[in-house]
Amino acid sequence: MNLGKRMNDLTDFRPPLWLRSANIQTALASSKLRNFVSRGFDAQSQKHIFDVGDGLKTSCYVNKHPLAKGMIILFHGWMGRPQSTYVLSAAKNFFDKGFSTARVTLPDHGDAAVLNKEMVPITRDSFLRGSVEQICDLEPSMPVGLIGFSMGGNCALRIARDLPKTPISQVCTVVAVSPVIEPEETCTLIDKSPLIRRYFLRKFDRLYRQKQAQFPEYRSANELLNQRTLHGLTERSVFRWKEFSSAKMYFSAYKIKKADFTQANIPVTLLTAKDDPIVSVNSARALDEGPNFERVFTSYGGHNGFFERFPRQVFSEQVALARFKKAMEVH
Repeated sequence: MNLGKRMNDLTDFRPPLWLRSANIQTALASSKLRNFVSRGFDAQSQKHIFDVGDGLKTSCYVNKHPLAKGMIILFHGWMGRPQSTYVLSAAKNFFDKGFSTARVTLPDHGDAAVLNKEMVPITRDSFLRGSVEQICDLEPSMPVGLIGFSMGGNCALRIARDLPKTPISQVCTVVAVSPVIEPEETCTLIDKSPLIRRYFLRKFDRLYRQKQAQFPEYRSANELLNQRTLHGLTERSVFRWKEFSSAKMYFSAYKIKKADFTQANIPVTLLTAKDDPIVSVNSARALDEGPNFERVFTSYGGHNGFFERFPRQVFSEQVALARFKKAMEVH
């Protein structure tokens, strides 16, 4: 069955019974059991440090294919990093199909957290755009596709939203997997789940302690580590960002709005599952349609999961690959 037909048939993505639980799909997305699929791939990458403006830097991990059909840029999710298993799995899959890949570190994540003394909010569009532009500069004649997961999907969508006004000529298509649409709603859903909430807070704890170790002025600033909810963490974090006077203002700054893609000038694909425990499918359904905006809803998949067979057969990777090939006119 070709993928074009599958897009119109939500019942076609039907993982085996043991993989239909949203919680299992979500947990397996970041499982270390996936590492053997991409074993050695990260070690073969070339690390770049980019100056993205305003004195800020980030890292990027590039795997250049010797016969590349195009370049795929990947954005990880909140509290993830370029070495997250779901990012490496997708990047390795795209590389094996003939694409170069570049895995970007988002603001105040991974290496970027210790490269910059400032705590940088995810809302800094110039940070994201600067990283994409510099990857394009590495291969100035190559078509570029962009894919983001969860919070990274939100970032990818924001770049796509802005392209009609501020184009990046090489970017020809954008895919967002389980993207955050309504940040405040997602924060509430995470706080309602003790397991998911603890998972993210523990990851924040480890990342923030790395920043404290790098920058002495943070060593006595433990109020963020004492928070027990994401809402509390966000409200405390806002005090450090001069752009915002409240958490609500911060959430609004990276919310995907109803009409953002009615005038999209490149193909934009949003893939999300009805059973996602972190992102409500209703927020994606509420977005206005557009001639270049495609929404794919599946009955199963959880958050960032979409396993048809674990760990190698991932529906979201197949969707993205088909979109990249079509946009870049490759086979």
